[in-house]
Amino acid sequence: MDGLSRSRYVLDAFPPYRFVPGLFPHPTAHAQGHSYRAPGMHPPRGVLPKPEDWATCPVYLLGADLYNYGYWWEAHEKWESIWQETQKDGVQGRFLQGLIQVAACHLKWHMGHLDGVRRLLTTSALHLNFVSVSEFESSYMGLGVTDFCLRTAHYYQSLFRLEQRSLHDPSQYPYLILKT
Repeated sequence: MDGLSRSRYVLDAFPPYRFVPGLFPHPTAHAQGHSYRAPGMHPPRGVLPKPEDWATCPVYLLGADLYNYGYWWEAHEKWESIWQETQKDGVQGRFLQGLIQVAACHLKWHMGHLDGVRRLLTTSALHLNFVSVSEFESSYMGLGVTDFCLRTAHYYQSLFRLEQRSLHDPSQYPYLILKT
């Protein structure tokens, strides 16, 4: 999968805009937000799948689609809805936390918050490396975790080498490629 031929895992519609703080109404807190919830309403919780049942989890798959298409805040929210149900220090909790932090890292880059990018790269790598050295070396929830970590690290190394902050490069972006 590359930046020009991205396929989808589910057919759910994307929100009408990609949320970037300061540019658009907050999706859940502002009345004009694309996912507005009245005060006191809590976000819907996703149903946490067993790791081996990832391909039947529409929340996880929609999170992957959102991430692959640059809806980083929205991907974070989808994955967090199932992460909330995990054992946070277990493999699945650490895996989802790592994905959430990589999505947040991309948003921070887009916003020019480079200290946040560095911090999130470090913590996401710790979570995802925990998964890759567990018994799930080749794939976890459909993702080649070691490969994804390497592609993410390479992507940001190349971005940081540039003298000025650049936009994301779709040809080098670390897409989530899920395989059964």
